[in-house]
Amino acid sequence: MKTRIVAASAALAASVLAAVAAHAQDYPNKPIRIVVPYSAGGMTDVVARVIGQKLGERLGQPVVVDNKPGAATIIGAEAVAGAKPDGYTLLAATNTTLTINGWLYPNLRYDPVKAFVPIALVAAAPSVIVVHPAVKAKTLDELVKLGGTKAGNLSYASYGNGSSAHLAGEMLRTRTRMEVLHVPYKGSAPAKAAVMAGEVSMTFEPAFTGVPQINGGQLRALAVMSGKRSAALPEVPSVAELGYPGMEMSAWVGLVAPAGTPPAIVSKLATEIEKVLAQPEVQKQLLSNGAEPVGHYQDAFAAYMREESARYGKVIADAHIKAD
Repeated sequence: MKTRIVAASAALAASVLAAVAAHAQDYPNKPIRIVVPYSAGGMTDVVARVIGQKLGERLGQPVVVDNKPGAATIIGAEAVAGAKPDGYTLLAATNTTLTINGWLYPNLRYDPVKAFVPIALVAAAPSVIVVHPAVKAKTLDELVKLGGTKAGNLSYASYGNGSSAHLAGEMLRTRTRMEVLHVPYKGSAPAKAAVMAGEVSMTFEPAFTGVPQINGGQLRALAVMSGKRSAALPEVPSVAELGYPGMEMSAWVGLVAPAGTPPAIVSKLATEIEKVLAQPEVQKQLLSNGAEPVGHYQDAFAAYMREESARYGKVIADAHIKAD
């Protein structure tokens, strides 16, 4: 009896695996949807559309971008976390979605790590420390020195409590012991506008959105918050080369699928995205928008997320940051 049960179980397992393999081999046979948890026009949306178009050409099926903004990316992420894990619904996720929100919102209805399977880390745009032109600091060292004096009266704008700009500001403050006031705004556009108007001394602007104002002279860039210089701002030094390692902050975009998506489908998507990212045309499109191609896939992407989550978690805990 036991032998028959074992044999039956093995046969059932084999049939299930065969069905999954057949499904993966047939994939995709209908359009794929990439949910972007932001409004159209931002970095995540642009990256998703650039990659989606070329991915669709390679797979022979349309890849449609579906914008679901709101609630610090939670609305879009929740929609994908609850979607059928068949490879036809993907999420264009950011560090906010996967490595920050879990620390700020303990009552999320999904686990930012366990609810998704990493496919590919596609692109990143490092934050840039920018100041109003009237600020009496031409370098990061001068800014730090200014922030150590009462005459400095420095303040920094963020996109709200718990935003990447807020975390960047806390990294700078704790790393340098500067005296700088946090001024939260409702979104990146009003935060940047406040700095350009001189209402606030500085902010931390992703290269993707800050390059036009930096090149136009409305903002002065002091340093790129990365280990190396940005291709979008080659004349601006990195925090690492200026002697401030460990103070990196980037806005990045990766593609993930709902947990339970067949590994063969995830692997196929990762392979095709890697080929898409290798295309010179795609690299040029990303770079022209201030986003640098990355190309970490599956396990490497998962490891990167764990490192980022631990780093941001410490900043949030040390600074006692609470979400709005």
